[in-house]
Amino acid sequence: MLNFNWIADLSEGWARFLVIMAFIIPLIFAFLMKKKYIYQGAPDQQSWRNLKFWVLIIVAVQVAIYLYFN
Repeated sequence: MLNFNWIADLSEGWARFLVIMAFIIPLIFAFLMKKKYIYQGAPDQQSWRNLKFWVLIIVAVQVAIYLYFN
């Protein structure tokens, strides 16, 4: 069983850093993906099918909402 009691001992600054990193790490992962893998199974290579574009938008919105309500 996972034990997350150590989180209670984190400062507010470290907690904010961990939350922002939870948004940024998938963004980095998406930008490191090869173009061939991103368009795999797509009938064309339209720009709106690019995963990097959508991940960037979603992460930007999530971080903006987090920072706004923080």
